[in-house]
Amino acid sequence: MNNYQQSIDKVITYIDAHLNETPELDKLAKIANLSKFHFHRIMKAFLNETLGSYINRIRFETAVKLLRYSSQPINEIAYRVGYHTPSAFTKGFKKMFGVSPTYIRKNKNLILERTTKNFENDFMPTTGKFQLVETVKRIRDIPVIYQQSKGKIGDSTTKANWDTLFATAQKHQMINRESNFYGINWDDPEITPNEKVRYDACISIPNNTILKSEFSSKTIFGGKYLCFLYKGDYQNLNLVYNHIFRDWIIKMDYNLREEPIFEQYINNKELTPTEDLLTEIFIPI
Repeated sequence: MNNYQQSIDKVITYIDAHLNETPELDKLAKIANLSKFHFHRIMKAFLNETLGSYINRIRFETAVKLLRYSSQPINEIAYRVGYHTPSAFTKGFKKMFGVSPTYIRKNKNLILERTTKNFENDFMPTTGKFQLVETVKRIRDIPVIYQQSKGKIGDSTTKANWDTLFATAQKHQMINRESNFYGINWDDPEITPNEKVRYDACISIPNNTILKSEFSSKTIFGGKYLCFLYKGDYQNLNLVYNHIFRDWIIKMDYNLREEPIFEQYINNKELTPTEDLLTEIFIPI
């Protein structure tokens, strides 16, 4: 059995037995013995839906069984599947199935159809939609100056963050032909609210560079990385990650280190057609 299968089975077993609890990321990652940096992407790759979507679905599917085959009051069923108020339970139930819990209790043989999104298509990119080239590399530590923003990747906040960092770096002559440009996504935008998604814009600097107070600096740690060269629109990167985790990380049973994934942007977005943009994705293994 694949190691990931064993890890995820443990998480699923725990979730099924604790539907009345609010799951904590650190606790679930510890149960799975997986890095918290990569836990959500691994779970989504295995489940074909986000962890939050899975938990929500299992809660309501359990509720349907209880409505049909038990005499428990609806408010008790709501608490049992993790809802603190019957009104919140009813609202979520109607969003999932299009009818109320009371209606199901009165019509126990009704065939339900879900109204929520199916994530399967997120894992099935159209042929030619993007290109990937896989390699394994060992890299050295990369000293960088960086600036963090919070917001949906690719929106005006991220762009303003890059513009500010780039302009300040140019002003202080921190950019030259040897400079490389990196991005670190600390959060999964399918899990974390857009306004809280953390993104670091990074520019490489030579070792032992003396920095002015305008800059924050850190090191992107070296080591062994599974790398993918992606050609195409940045807007498809989330689909690319879904594809990588499902068809490479899980299938090949790669062990991921406790370090964040980062990206290197090879060409200039302002001068390059969208379909020709090159991004190298570095996944620590």
